[in-house]
Amino acid sequence: MGLLNRIFVALDASKKDVPLLKHANKYINESEAEKIYFVHVQESLDLPKEVTDKYPNMLSPLDESIRVSMDKLIHEHIPNIDNINHELLIEEGNPAETIIKLVKRKQADIVILGKDGQGKGTGSVARKIASFAPCSILFAPELLQYDTEPKALIPINFSETSKDTLQQVEEIAAHIHDLKSLAINCFRIPHGYSSTGKSYDEMVDILKGVAQKKLDHFVNSAIDDHNIETKPILIEEDETTADAIYKAAKDENADMIIIGSKSRTFMASMVLGSTAEKLLLSNINIPILIYKNKNQTLDIFNFFDRI
Repeated sequence: MGLLNRIFVALDASKKDVPLLKHANKYINESEAEKIYFVHVQESLDLPKEVTDKYPNMLSPLDESIRVSMDKLIHEHIPNIDNINHELLIEEGNPAETIIKLVKRKQADIVILGKDGQGKGTGSVARKIASFAPCSILFAPELLQYDTEPKALIPINFSETSKDTLQQVEEIAAHIHDLKSLAINCFRIPHGYSSTGKSYDEMVDILKGVAQKKLDHFVNSAIDDHNIETKPILIEEDETTADAIYKAAKDENADMIIIGSKSRTFMASMVLGSTAEKLLLSNINIPILIYKNKNQTLDIFNFFDRI
């Protein structure tokens, strides 16, 4: 099953919904999705008794009112939605937990979430969904403004998850016209390098060359026929890996960052690695796709269902 077959679009009735729907429209229109789910979760769908006592005419179900407004918004920003197999779900409960359960039940391949821009990191609800949902997550802070050559930045750590992520890029490229991909590996200069007799700049050149060869070999072994460019990225002394990825994304004018979840081990495949977590906490204002191996994470959920 592909990455864009069953798509979840999580709406929170905030100003983020408009750019989120515009962004989702790009993938929905250019994919051959089997089913699109639009979901809004509200902690309570009951009006306070004080309100209903004072305004008895407001006793109509709140979920129906929300459904009408959400449906109108969806049709406004995804004009051909009636030609696509879709469903609007209005649910009551804890937003993160409810969405995670729905994603599992509906066998979603990807969840598209809004992300605050203008200097705000990703909220705790969205981070919880990203950590524990058994599928890939796309954070869409704003509508992509592609020019002639949109570019995806793919951080590589030479893990099996990185290999899976590279293989998914081919499908993503099929849905984004003229997408260019740049695989990067972030490296740093180890402490004590001076004992080698080499200067800092010499060590940068040496390790950059090693990283370049390793990166080229890894990409070539993951994908037989590809046009993915490669580039090693130096992590400066005062930077984290996430800082280096963020800076590279800006320097390369990337339109999206595609990063794998932590690993394919039993538990770690479900939660986020520290680099992905730090990217979500940053003020980066471009889309971030966190790829997860859906089959493996669903196996983990099924294991816990049996105990």
